[in-house]
Amino acid sequence: MLQLNMLLPVELTHQLMPLLKQQPKAYVLNIASTAAYQAVPTLTLYAASKAFLLTFSRGLRYELRDSSVSVTCLSPGATTTDFADRAGMSAGLQEVAAKLSMTPEQVAKFGVTALLAGEAEVIPGALNKVSARLTGLVPKALTEKIAANIYEKHLK
Repeated sequence: MLQLNMLLPVELTHQLMPLLKQQPKAYVLNIASTAAYQAVPTLTLYAASKAFLLTFSRGLRYELRDSSVSVTCLSPGATTTDFADRAGMSAGLQEVAAKLSMTPEQVAKFGVTALLAGEAEVIPGALNKVSARLTGLVPKALTEKIAANIYEKHLK
């Protein structure tokens, strides 16, 4: 997971950057998660790897500010994929997430729209935006405790 979420995007970006810089306009879209905005006990490495990707994207974007390459980071929340099963989430948590989930197509549309608009980052969905922003205002210990209480009860 760490290789997929961190090393692979960095390596691909490094390898493709010379070609991208030669284009009149080029884009890099990295996929993080709303988990990037907080520590998530029991999903610690996942959240940390997504935080890395968000920070990498923002730093790279700044480094490329005078080039033809635009970097955007997409941070979706719950999306109707098999992630919940693979993460070992209980049926109860999956039911709650399903009520808030977006389809992959909806998430992709947000990402592509933001990418073409030259935005630095996008969080699809009003509730996801509010949630991600609130984690910056609430004491970290509280967000960690809330996340731990949710996931410790609902991971298989």
